[in-house]
Amino acid sequence: MTVHGHGAPFARHMRRLACLLPLWLGVAGCSAQPPTATVTIDPSRTYQTIEAWEANARMWEFDKEANRFNGSWQPIRDQILEKLIVEGGITRLRLELRSGAENPVDYWSKYRAGEISYLDFKSHFYEKINDNDDPGTLNPAGIQFSELDFRVENFVLPAIQIARRHGRKLKVNLNYMDFRWTANKGTLSHAHNPAEYAELIDATYAHLRQRYGLVPDLLEVILEPDNTDEWRGRQIGEAMIAVQNRLKERGIAVRFIAPSTANASAAPRYFDELNSVSGAGRMIAELAYHRYDLLRADAALPAIVRRARQVGAQTAMLEHVDGTIDELMTDLTEADISSWQLFAVATEAKAGRTRPGYMLTVEAPASGRPVIALNRNAAPLAEIFHVVAPGAQRIDSTADQDGLRTAAFRNPDGGQVVVVRADASLWQRALGKLESKFDMAVPGVLSSFPTGSKVSIKGLTGGNYVVRRRNTLSGDLLICAVNVARGNAAEVYLRNSDLAVLHRAGPDEMAAPCPTTQEAWK
Repeated sequence: MTVHGHGAPFARHMRRLACLLPLWLGVAGCSAQPPTATVTIDPSRTYQTIEAWEANARMWEFDKEANRFNGSWQPIRDQILEKLIVEGGITRLRLELRSGAENPVDYWSKYRAGEISYLDFKSHFYEKINDNDDPGTLNPAGIQFSELDFRVENFVLPAIQIARRHGRKLKVNLNYMDFRWTANKGTLSHAHNPAEYAELIDATYAHLRQRYGLVPDLLEVILEPDNTDEWRGRQIGEAMIAVQNRLKERGIAVRFIAPSTANASAAPRYFDELNSVSGAGRMIAELAYHRYDLLRADAALPAIVRRARQVGAQTAMLEHVDGTIDELMTDLTEADISSWQLFAVATEAKAGRTRPGYMLTVEAPASGRPVIALNRNAAPLAEIFHVVAPGAQRIDSTADQDGLRTAAFRNPDGGQVVVVRADASLWQRALGKLESKFDMAVPGVLSSFPTGSKVSIKGLTGGNYVVRRRNTLSGDLLICAVNVARGNAAEVYLRNSDLAVLHRAGPDEMAAPCPTTQEAWK
């Protein structure tokens, strides 16, 4: 039985339950698979176009443990960004603008100079004090862009240059934040004064253009409105209208991201409210959600997709610190997302431990010999990010076994990419949670659970392909090459928890031939 489309999550969960029940009863379950599984690609059936793989422009400048600014990553900044773009596959940065930028005091500069602590600075993150009483006349002294400038100069501009050197384009998503977490909230409400909100955004666009020649590619209206005091759907819609009218005078047609709720299940309600503001819904380029409601997020995807189609928008999942390859696969195939984000750029590894949510980890940054690597939960994501280019179109792919999930793409240059994910066994899922909790690799995962099967991939265009098979628990990676004759199938062998990504080889890509026997694959 092959299940695809937006009703698949429920069916898949029910099948897994049916498989696990016998195991709990001590009898045979569904672990055994036929010798060969088949994945079939149909390029004539197409879905969404990929826009971007995003990361937040942030490293470990907020040293919460030491309660101070930490710039130890700055001397190796370009090495980190090179890894992020080339191996991590990131094509868009989120550039954050705190609501507290509208304030007569430059707290970021004080923080960076060591005059105030991290906690002192944080208390003013969202303290909004009006520059004056006229949203049509800006008082420049009332807006502080020092933190924004720091992120442009240390993330955005060097990343754009690195991407350009590799023949790529890096986009920028300007993201406004107004969380309710801090005690100091100021005397101004951007949510209830759309003209004042538009003044801040207009001032930011003008500043970025005049100082850096930079115009953001998108504006994310408000980050996680369900974690704010005042931002609801209607306020988002009114803010969009005010910004569009104001920036139109500068000749800028804004592409909006909204509603960007922390909980995917809240996104439909927020969208419906903002869509009640005349013209606002049709202005959305990406209907975005986050995944902090976990399993409830999957149930919300069909409603999100319907609303995006209603207004001609793309969908996007733009933050989940604990995001996984399985969530990405679900979002690609069941929410038709065009953009996806784990969280931020890089974190420092201390005593062998790292924080989830960052694409990269950096050991010994000040040693002169730093070790920069993909983070544990980011490495499987990067297997897709760095070979599926912006502008790629998802094409139809189906698997004839329930234990396999698949997605396929046609890149702008015509090259095909196929992703096949083998489910984890019951015990591997338990071990995976143990690994995640203690940030450690559990030895013997693959030797204890070697079960798997040969997978035949049909429908590929002929040519040379690179196969990258990564196990998402052990982290082991096999890279090999296979030549696919026109009309023939490619064959790979997958164990439980394996992720295989096949992409058309570039002119300079070389790898040893793939194994020819299942034993060699194991």
